[in-house]
Amino acid sequence: MAAGGSCLHAWREENDALAGRWRRVTSSPGPDGSVKQAAQQCQLAFTQLLQKIQGLPAALAALPLELTVLCNSLLLDIGLASDCREKLLARIGHGLGRVLEARAVSGQGLSLEESWRRVLQEGTPEELHIPLQRLATLQGVLWLSAASHLGMVERLFRLLSGAKSPGLPPCHGGQDELLSLLQAWHPPDGRESDPLLVQSVRDLKDMLWTSAAFLQGFQEVEAGNFTAALALLQAAATGLCSKRVLAQIFTLMGCCHLRMGKPQTAIQHLKRALQVDFSFLPALYQAALLYHQLGLTGAELEALALLYQALDDSTQVTTESISPHFLIRTELLTGTPQLTAFYGLHHPLEVKYLLAQRCLQAGRASEAVEHYLDLLAQLHEGPLHQVCRSRDLALPRVPEVFLEAAAALGELARHQDAIALCEEVFTRTSRLIPERLRIDLSLSAGEDLLGPAGSSPTESPRGFRQRERESLRCLLWRAASCLLQGWAWAALREAKEAISHFSRCLNDLLRVQFVNTGSHNSPEEEVAVDTALLEARAIPQIRQLALTGRGTQFLEMGRDKEALMDFQHSLHTCPDSLTVQLYLLYTLWKLHRRQEAAVRWQEFCSNPGQKEEEAKRPFPLYLCSCVKQMEFPHVESLTRNLESCLAGCSQGP
Repeated sequence: MAAGGSCLHAWREENDALAGRWRRVTSSPGPDGSVKQAAQQCQLAFTQLLQKIQGLPAALAALPLELTVLCNSLLLDIGLASDCREKLLARIGHGLGRVLEARAVSGQGLSLEESWRRVLQEGTPEELHIPLQRLATLQGVLWLSAASHLGMVERLFRLLSGAKSPGLPPCHGGQDELLSLLQAWHPPDGRESDPLLVQSVRDLKDMLWTSAAFLQGFQEVEAGNFTAALALLQAAATGLCSKRVLAQIFTLMGCCHLRMGKPQTAIQHLKRALQVDFSFLPALYQAALLYHQLGLTGAELEALALLYQALDDSTQVTTESISPHFLIRTELLTGTPQLTAFYGLHHPLEVKYLLAQRCLQAGRASEAVEHYLDLLAQLHEGPLHQVCRSRDLALPRVPEVFLEAAAALGELARHQDAIALCEEVFTRTSRLIPERLRIDLSLSAGEDLLGPAGSSPTESPRGFRQRERESLRCLLWRAASCLLQGWAWAALREAKEAISHFSRCLNDLLRVQFVNTGSHNSPEEEVAVDTALLEARAIPQIRQLALTGRGTQFLEMGRDKEALMDFQHSLHTCPDSLTVQLYLLYTLWKLHRRQEAAVRWQEFCSNPGQKEEEAKRPFPLYLCSCVKQMEFPHVESLTRNLESCLAGCSQGP
């Protein structure tokens, strides 16, 4: 007994010396490196001390010290993130098993939650009350860090409250039940005779309460219960948390108000988030999205520019550090995968693309070109073999970025540069396109497509499907590159070159053949299947723009009959196009088929909704410049001529 008491006394002194050393670090912390080194040294020493204690059979007299050393070791482990959560939970389970072993109670085969219930319901000895409350706090921390275990945390603290005060009435109903339990729970203060702990349990309790409110608020946001979410988030904002967590809370509150249709209130919360922590970039990104939704282009572009600058600044790279005052911080408790994904930072290239895209959409062609060229220069630094998939970035495929950049250059009348970019797309995609591409629209996404001759018969149906869709994408990109070059040559008054490129575009589109070998026979069903294949939607748009473009160049060269044929085909492709209708009427007038033109005009005027129908049909961004160039320039004179002709016909000979 004397020898055991001697060991216990030595272990107690070692624990207190290590805890005292860490407290000295907290009182006058040095650089991050020295603090982390001290934490690692203390953690290793506590682990070795725990191994010595647990090398002997569990004894009730040694358990208060053993559980305290276990808590100190866990606190440093969690703060350093040196072990996975499962291993830390296993160490708690082993500690609870030692408690049951010392009390001669079987704990074999019990889950962690069942072990806690057995330990706390078997009549806890007074000397174990404080160390078990400390260990339960860390159990709550580890369970809370996995938001899916909120129910287990609630049951644990209900058990703790009941174990401490059997007469405490249970909380019923309400989404803040866990918060009520944490609020009512008062962890006991350590006595002077108790072994030292490296972090206050009261601080941990406050962090648990704040984190529980935050995580439950986020769950309510995901469930669409925004009023309940705001109440929980407002509560979390009053708790113990860092500036970073407070910025996260305000950002989430801003998103709530936005989804509730209160954009101005949302802006105020996002501003508060940035005032609290200006380096919290997700708030800046959310602000940019909100400004875009409100149509505040200037504010949106300013926010995106600030975001790009911050992301691109190498000094913004953050590293994990150890806080000497709080080994366990609220960030560790709320760092769930769901929240991490919600607040995930964007890559600088993604923000650069957003800047370029928004500028092009807003008609700021000069700024758009600057951003697109900068983006393309950065993309060229990475691997761009064949058709690059933009790596893992949330960007469109690289050929689309090239095409959008070419469209922006065209808006600035830099047509030769636009032609050069389009030629790059044409060259890169040419070797990836088969001579013929036959696609069966009746097949589902996971079934086979009939590929070009020479396809491997052993290839899986899903592989076939993906390969053929990729071929279709490449074909559309190449056709679009020819289309943009055609309009660029047209702007340069080079009609023959323009016609050549428009024809090449149309020939590319003829390579693909859509068939339906399934049960879809009616025209309505055919359309439904066609539109279900996303890649197929751009084909009629590109065909219409190419036919119309070639028709305008035929007009320039005086080849009016060929122009009329192209406009007729274009109108057949997209019957609701007002622009093509006007070109067709103009060509009929030039060919002296004025009576026919007047009748068509009269039919057109009887359908006032045609222009609105055309406006509802969106074009890919890289085709919008072609749509602008295609606008009919002689609307007023043609209208006067047609109305005069109709007036003359109505008066008779």
